[in-house]
Amino acid sequence: MSKAAELQALLDSQPKIAGTALPSFSVEEADFDVGRVVLRFAAQPAFRNYHGHVQGGFAVAMVDVLMSVAAFARTRAWLPTVEIKSTFVAPLRLGESRGEASVIKAGKQLVFLEARLWGADGNLAVHATATASVPRHES
Repeated sequence: MSKAAELQALLDSQPKIAGTALPSFSVEEADFDVGRVVLRFAAQPAFRNYHGHVQGGFAVAMVDVLMSVAAFARTRAWLPTVEIKSTFVAPLRLGESRGEASVIKAGKQLVFLEARLWGADGNLAVHATATASVPRHES
C-alpha cells in the first residue's frame, strides 16, 4: 500500500464531522516521517465569489485542511489550529485544485506548518502558515 493510500485509509476511518465534508479532497502523496502531504481538491462551484473565483474564506478553509492533514500524518492526532496566516498571491481559479503542506517543526506543545494551494489554472494562489496546539495528556 502506498503512503498516500495508507493516509487516505486512516482519514477515511476517522469519525465524520459535517464540516469536514467540504471541501472534498483526495490524498495524492504522503510522508508520515516529516508530515508532508499533497492533496487534490475536487471542484467546488458553491465556493464561487462575485469575481468567478474561489471566495477567500473557502480558500483559507482549504489550506487549513491541508495543514491539519499534514499535522495528522506526522502526529496521528487532530490538532487544533491556534493561528493561521494566509496570503492570497493570485485568484484561486474554480475547478480542481492541488495543495501541499508540511510540518516545519513539531514540538511538545506546538506544531508549525506551511501550505501552498494552486488553482485549476496551475497558478499558485494561496500561501499559508499556521500553528497548531498539541493537547496535554494528563497522567
